[in-house]
Amino acid sequence: MRTQTAWMARAAALALATVPACSSSPSASTGTCTDDAGGSTNPDGVPYPCPAAGYGHNPRSGSTPGSVIQNFQFQGYLNGDSTQPLTTISLADYYDPCNKRYKILHLSVGAVWCQPCSEETSAVVADLASPSSVLKAGGVVFLQALDDGPTVGVPATTNDLNYWIMSHNSNFTEMLDPGLMNLGGFFAAASIPWNSDIDVRTMEMLDSSEGWLGDVGSEIQPGLSALPATPSYPLPAGVTCN
Repeated sequence: MRTQTAWMARAAALALATVPACSSSPSASTGTCTDDAGGSTNPDGVPYPCPAAGYGHNPRSGSTPGSVIQNFQFQGYLNGDSTQPLTTISLADYYDPCNKRYKILHLSVGAVWCQPCSEETSAVVADLASPSSVLKAGGVVFLQALDDGPTVGVPATTNDLNYWIMSHNSNFTEMLDPGLMNLGGFFAAASIPWNSDIDVRTMEMLDSSEGWLGDVGSEIQPGLSALPATPSYPLPAGVTCN
């Protein structure tokens, strides 16, 4: 059962009223894709997917493929290293059509005020520090974006992100999405933590969920189970995977 408290519910109601960016329908499409300047290729130089139907917000449903997520860009710290300057982190950095590096990208959104978000973050830190890490064993790379700071509806700042990383000893990439500028159309602002698993071969959304299940293994299992044996979208021209 996903963690939720009474104070979170009250905060949730306020968040819905104070963050208009989250009023978009989660099923809305972003339309045709465009070239995203400054981050449109993956580390191997392969262009980010550009589906004919455009990008969207829908997760996979059974055998029906999910939407390809847009190549959003964030400001953040790679591997949670806040001693380095903020850098641009693009979803294209994790696009991996031949699974050279990963199987799944797990994208999470939290806030400083959200206790379940804090619990999830601590659990991920502990898992990645363990020699028996379920994330590493599953080929899962974990990214987290902060939308709010300590006050519901007040967008997170760099200082909030620095505090978050320091208080959790984050050992994975942490980013800012103030006021859900990028991810507001995927879920209601009150429903955090939000988690989504993405097939890095195609950047298809495999699942989308709200809340925290209480352990890392349970959180990533739906995505691993939904991962199709054959990619749901064609690989780019000229890319051959052995």
